[in-house]
Amino acid sequence: MGKSLTFSSLLFFFFFTNFFIDSATSSCPIDLSYVETFPWNTTMCREARDPNGTQCCQTLLSLFGIGLAQHLKDTSRFQLPDLASSSSCLSNLQTKLEALSIQPSLVPQCLSATNFVANTSQCAGIITIQDWYQRVNGTTQLDSSCQGDMTGLIRCGSCVDAGKQVNSQLANFDQNNSQKCFYFTVLYAAGIANEFGPKDVRTANCILGMPLSSSASNKSGDHLSRTTQLRLIFGLLGALVGVLLALGVIILYRRWDKKERQNSVHEEYVSSFRSSVLPNAGAKWFRLSELEQATDGFSQRNLIGQGAYGVVYKGTLSDGTLVAVKQILDLESTGDEDFCNEVEIISKIRHRNLLALRGCCVTSDNQKGRD
Repeated sequence: MGKSLTFSSLLFFFFFTNFFIDSATSSCPIDLSYVETFPWNTTMCREARDPNGTQCCQTLLSLFGIGLAQHLKDTSRFQLPDLASSSSCLSNLQTKLEALSIQPSLVPQCLSATNFVANTSQCAGIITIQDWYQRVNGTTQLDSSCQGDMTGLIRCGSCVDAGKQVNSQLANFDQNNSQKCFYFTVLYAAGIANEFGPKDVRTANCILGMPLSSSASNKSGDHLSRTTQLRLIFGLLGALVGVLLALGVIILYRRWDKKERQNSVHEEYVSSFRSSVLPNAGAKWFRLSELEQATDGFSQRNLIGQGAYGVVYKGTLSDGTLVAVKQILDLESTGDEDFCNEVEIISKIRHRNLLALRGCCVTSDNQKGRD
């Protein structure tokens, strides 16, 4: 009797498992045919470039994100309705990768079906676009910064910066799911905010962080070069020395006046930041003099780009490490709090178009004299 019961249980389990698999294979609501036609860099997953497969896993997450962003655009839902449909989609993804001579076993190693199922306990309970608008109070900077051609460095940087700002806003509702909220922000930017959609090469490369094949990158680079030249020409023609000088004087005066009024408050904030926020973020504290030396005094020659929230310079630390130094400009009265949130969130987020946080610096006029 005991053997018969065990055998029956095994038969039931076998039947149930096959029934689930057969049901799942036909329930994926995402068309993954783009996997074989989109010009993505498949060498990331064909070659073991790092021992943990981080680059391949990030690539596969971005690749699957193209389909999720399109699904959001078509259905107004950020994720898949149930575990069966999610498992089916990942199974289909394995099949597509195998056709490209990529090991299908990479999918379960990098992606979990449960992570793509709609769940009210993730990211402030957001399930649909309507939930999103309620949480962010309508449209945001994403809707304007992430429109159009995302090829240019400045436009792409502005879109990524806007995404971090919205993610900070969502973190106020759900601090424990900042990574999930950031993924939702990326899906919204690619699927809703950008009119070209997530399957557009420029959109996928910038917003979803999708690495492109060499041929696609060359075309994108040629387009960027022409765009840069046009911007430079129009910029030179439109530049008036008198206006720039007047604007510079106004900006310097506003900074001086604002720092004089807030200097004592800011010094208290610097002390608090170094003792509480910085250790939690796992970042290094840099002195202003180190950053000035690394960027040659924030020289215009080292200027990489400028977005809506600051200026980015290329720098080289004393140990030879090449870094990007972002200088935040014209903070409002809530700037200190925003900066704390940004440091904490960036230290947790991993994205192709976001550099890992190495350290930060907060200073005031009085501290500059001591550095």
